[in-house]
Amino acid sequence: MSTTLPGVKFASSVAGISVVSRAANCPPSGLLTMTSSSTSGQSALNPPVRRNPTTTPRDLITVLVGTSSTTAVPAIRKPKKIRVNTLGMPSASRTRAATEPNFYPDPVSAGPVTSVAVRLPRRAVIDRAWRAVGDGVEVLSADDGSPLTRTVKRIIDPLVLRLRSNARYSTPVVADDVAAEMHAAITGQADTLRATAAWFDQLKRERRRLRITTGNAQELYFPLCFELAVTRGAPGRHDRAAAKTVLREVHSDRDRTAIEVLNRYIADGRVVEALSEQLARSWRDVEAGNEISGPFLAGLAAVLGRADSHNAVVARQRVWSALLADATPYNFGAAAHHSVDLPWSIVALGLSSAQPQRPPMVTGGDGERPLDRSVVERVRATLRRALAREELPEVPLLCAEEVDRSCAPWGLLGEDRQATLLAGIEVAVDLAPLDESAHPRHDLSRQIQSRLRKEAYVLHARRYLVGGGSVHPHQRHVVDELAAFCRPYLSRLWARLHGRDVWQESCADVDEVRALLEGVSRSVSLDHRQRIKAMLEAQARQ
Repeated sequence: MSTTLPGVKFASSVAGISVVSRAANCPPSGLLTMTSSSTSGQSALNPPVRRNPTTTPRDLITVLVGTSSTTAVPAIRKPKKIRVNTLGMPSASRTRAATEPNFYPDPVSAGPVTSVAVRLPRRAVIDRAWRAVGDGVEVLSADDGSPLTRTVKRIIDPLVLRLRSNARYSTPVVADDVAAEMHAAITGQADTLRATAAWFDQLKRERRRLRITTGNAQELYFPLCFELAVTRGAPGRHDRAAAKTVLREVHSDRDRTAIEVLNRYIADGRVVEALSEQLARSWRDVEAGNEISGPFLAGLAAVLGRADSHNAVVARQRVWSALLADATPYNFGAAAHHSVDLPWSIVALGLSSAQPQRPPMVTGGDGERPLDRSVVERVRATLRRALAREELPEVPLLCAEEVDRSCAPWGLLGEDRQATLLAGIEVAVDLAPLDESAHPRHDLSRQIQSRLRKEAYVLHARRYLVGGGSVHPHQRHVVDELAAFCRPYLSRLWARLHGRDVWQESCADVDEVRALLEGVSRSVSLDHRQRIKAMLEAQARQ
């Protein structure tokens, strides 16, 4: 209960207010009693406001607000400064130190809240708009539904958002109104983007029919597909001729110069003879050492295993760096030249048609398997895939380098690429999408296996095989590759590592290596889906 102190005069006729507040270091709860008195001695009109009554007498002090003297303030406390809040009423709250419990900043403004401009990451805005486009753009999208990096680079940025004319769309973080404009620009082109995806699928099928392997299809065709979508709409059944014409226009000038230089160079018999002599010397120079292989294979288990913490990730990188200095990848590849004593069969893996491996030929030969391809065929593949040919050596030097590379262990010069191929072999022998009883040894293999088994075409093939049903002849090739998945997997991995070896791109980062091993499986799976889709479309046209 609170009373006014005797002998105290108020500064005005306004009623004094006696506030019972709490002492420091106590929570803002307890009995809060407000009484009103005036010079006429009238009682308060409002009843006391009662909060949680759990309090002690020591917690209550009486502070008189609105007086002209400080006699009402206990002697042990300093006089309080009277503040006026935004409503014009006096305030006697004491500012507590920031170290006290239940600290509330004082004063607290009751004014309007200032709005803060919302800014969004540019890539997140593009992803959201892309997902809003819906179905029909799967060939331009990643597995998680977001646009491919090349889709953004070759279609969205230059052709949809037109960054040269709309520089405000190019900043890494955009304002809310700019994000809305970007979203509208992308979704407004939804039909064109679907037609672009359909044209890309058409060009890919025609590219396969024409056996074109030049360059990166996404890099070359994405802008052309968007142009075709704008000018012709979605492709129809009779647009195969148009796709063929476009492909010939793209590749005729691009392929002619480098390939013709190579053909003229190897047409000289003396050149082929010199390259053959170099190949024989290089093949003899490759000999396997006597180092033990156990530590390397044990280290691969750590590289392909889980890493749930930062320390584990760092340790995995250290293990991979140590494996790159190990002689095991070189020794295994060199032993494959003369021996069959290897942990795996290079024939069963699909890397070679014979074991021991035969020396490659300079020209000609049967090049179905990666290690069986001739030197000239490997150089030709390099020239076709290269986007920046001016950065490659001249054709004579390129051929000489390829001779040494074809004789090196695993057909690769770089030790890091050789080690990566062995890591890929360890993953490949674990993969059996059609075999429910197969249990991968490594965590990375388990992740890839799980993703493959969820593919619709894999589930379909498994049901047919379990039920004893007959498989369509056009699907037999895909089913055979699923049954021996390591073959297409390692063939594609070797091709990518060969390209890295030519361009001297390092495989020293273990996370990049793991991403490469996962990406190869997705590439093989995408190729299977495209084949089945083409087969179904052919059946529908019949």
